[in-house]
Amino acid sequence: MDWASDSLYNKAKLFAQRAHNEPVNSALFAFWMSLSLELLARSALSHVHPVLLADPKEPDNLQYAFGIVPKGIPKSIAAKALFARCSIFVKDFTDKMSGHCLIVADRRNSELHTGAAAFEGIDNAKWLPASYEVIQVLLAHLGRDFRDFLGDHGEVALEAIKDRRDTLKKEVQDKLSAAKKAYEALSPEDKVARDGRAPAAIASWMHGTKLRRECPCPACKNVAVMGGETVSRSPVKIDEDDNVIRREVRVLPNRLRCAYCDLSLVSYQELKEADLGGIYTTAEEEDPIEFFGIEPEDYIDVEDVVRRYGEDMGADYQNE
Repeated sequence: MDWASDSLYNKAKLFAQRAHNEPVNSALFAFWMSLSLELLARSALSHVHPVLLADPKEPDNLQYAFGIVPKGIPKSIAAKALFARCSIFVKDFTDKMSGHCLIVADRRNSELHTGAAAFEGIDNAKWLPASYEVIQVLLAHLGRDFRDFLGDHGEVALEAIKDRRDTLKKEVQDKLSAAKKAYEALSPEDKVARDGRAPAAIASWMHGTKLRRECPCPACKNVAVMGGETVSRSPVKIDEDDNVIRREVRVLPNRLRCAYCDLSLVSYQELKEADLGGIYTTAEEEDPIEFFGIEPEDYIDVEDVVRRYGEDMGADYQNE
């Protein structure tokens, strides 16, 4: 099958090796890496099951994923759906990584389908370390590493990731230090005013989505608000006492805001460097009628209910 994980991996590996045989700032290097990145993502999804690569619009595509030879040419999902699914099925593959991959894929499409020289003159420092981070996550999902994927070039890739993380760590520490100093430098009057406004801001942020939660600010130690993206949900449980469906939602943090010191962290990597990268859980509740798509009219004679309600109201009126 053309969608087999090993076949896709081997092709991604071949294209990555072709890239690394080119000058690192050349358009060909970026072009081959863009192809490798997408193929590796497809291998990662196929590693879960090839059906995740099938375009669901046609039954033949789904059947092909189960080994049935289709009448026509099987069609797989587009890059946008591919990377979105990776963020669901591949551990540590974040929405920010998905966005990065889409930017690379858009450049690749522009290179192939337009007259633009989309990869010319782009400094590899602006995209390659982030691509290596994505590749490392995909390789971990596949149970492989850079040494298998890139051979002698693997050590260079790992060093680029380390440099990127060291830089990010310094940037986060600088953010924390600056926010703490700015808060402590406020005059007593300004600090009282800021502290007085903070609870309302926190309440407003918490109201925005059920995926948010309060946590200690890593800079000023006051209450901050953390948000993130859904990783998974537990099986539903029905509470028979109040007839509500409840389930646990597991959230990967990728945002933090503090209304006291104005600290803002804007990615999972930044929160991880601030020791706040652990997955947390929130509770989700839903009415069984909405969850199961029940139409009350299918089980209740609405006209009869209205008629009886009118009779009861009339009886109450006569008893007054």
